[in-house]
Amino acid sequence: MKITVRQGSLVETRADALVVGVHSGSKKLSGENAAVDRACQGAIREALGYEDFKGDVGQAVFVPSGKAPAKRILVVGLGEKKKFDGAASRTAAATAAKCCRDARLKNLAFAAADEDATTAMAEGLGMANYDPALHLTRNKDKRPPLLAKATFCVKDKVAGVRARVARGLAQAAGVNFSRDLVNEPSNCLTPTAMANRAKAMARQFPNLTCRVWGPRDIEKNKMGGIIGVGRGSAEPSQFIQLEYKPKRQIKGMKTIAFVGKGLTFDTGGISLKPPAGMELMKFDMGGAAAVLGAFRIMAETQPDVRVLGFVAAAENMPDGLAIKPGDLLTMMNGMTVEVNNTDAEGRLVLGDALHYAKSKKPEFIVDAATLTGACMIALGDVACGLMSEDDKLVKLIEGAGKASGDEVWRLPLQQRHRDLMKGHVADLTNTGPREGGALTAAGFLSNFAEGARWAHLDIAGTVWTDPGDALNPKGGTGFGARLFAAIAEAAAK
Repeated sequence: MKITVRQGSLVETRADALVVGVHSGSKKLSGENAAVDRACQGAIREALGYEDFKGDVGQAVFVPSGKAPAKRILVVGLGEKKKFDGAASRTAAATAAKCCRDARLKNLAFAAADEDATTAMAEGLGMANYDPALHLTRNKDKRPPLLAKATFCVKDKVAGVRARVARGLAQAAGVNFSRDLVNEPSNCLTPTAMANRAKAMARQFPNLTCRVWGPRDIEKNKMGGIIGVGRGSAEPSQFIQLEYKPKRQIKGMKTIAFVGKGLTFDTGGISLKPPAGMELMKFDMGGAAAVLGAFRIMAETQPDVRVLGFVAAAENMPDGLAIKPGDLLTMMNGMTVEVNNTDAEGRLVLGDALHYAKSKKPEFIVDAATLTGACMIALGDVACGLMSEDDKLVKLIEGAGKASGDEVWRLPLQQRHRDLMKGHVADLTNTGPREGGALTAAGFLSNFAEGARWAHLDIAGTVWTDPGDALNPKGGTGFGARLFAAIAEAAAK
């Protein structure tokens, strides 16, 4: 979708639909809204009196266009004026995009009165203009078409609005890149295929580099967690390493690191999962998708911070060579782990990745993983769990969550959670008691980040949506891509 920014009035703009935003409780129209209302002979004011349209965020209604140069006028709710923010702008734009797509309209136009809201509006349009049917071969013409064009009409500051639009579209592109990865069937997105997509992405941008360790390098570097988890699969494990370097080199520039869990499919291994819903275990690489999507965003938004990315990609399968409950693994940092449940495999691959990330001595490390069902029970799909003992880092991430729209919620991480993961015949076991499962998982991971500033994000509840909405169609949400990019922006300040 192309977004054009033009200086001029909305009522004079030709489009399939002119979009007018109104706050809940609005009684009067002014400015551009009043001009469009006059052109459509009062249809917008009439809509404000509809019983089923209150102007709430997420509501929209088509009205006749009258003499306006458009097929339709779309009135979109903005919610309460005093609560209007970037999130409301994003959702309103997404609602407009979905309504127009459902009506098979190809282009729409907005009045971009608030320059600060423009980034969120462009982001919402880009996120709503996504089709998760990656491999549909029949009846494509019956699906809502993607938007071809949107026009933002402004009075002045054209260059500034264009820059904000570009940022919003870059963020949406990163989210959609992540969504594609999560939505792919696991036989299409193997660990090797994920590594190839990371390399292809890096080739697109001069400020990104990517290198990949295959099984031989993983073995050479004694990454026992990745080796053990991938042992039962015919698909070779991969360790993906990304680097973002800003064009502007600043003295004393920080280096930070992001780590993502990349289980392209998780059967549970010998500790086999129940069959119902197992097909969704293709999304167990959602943390990896978040890291890769963030690098796609940063390549365009260019924050002034060096960023390293590490993705441990593997399949967890119950082959005859697979690790068994009770087996012993020796991790990259030399610690031994008694595997008492092969379905707690994500923390094993993350342990090696965290240790390797720590060896690069970044300012801080943040990992993301679809790690525990316990976190889904605790927080649902509203927010991801944030666990760290570094209050300053937590504050940075919470601010990034608010700025990006990827909400986080802090959960406690204490020495008790680490103690519960101590082993009997080994240094650690890979699962603890049922209670507090998200916290003991973080306690396990802390052994591999020890000595570094580190935070863990459990995104199990936020990486997938069903049935979905205007902003997040059914399937992968791309959660974490914007959050990681916002963390990088905050670290650069």
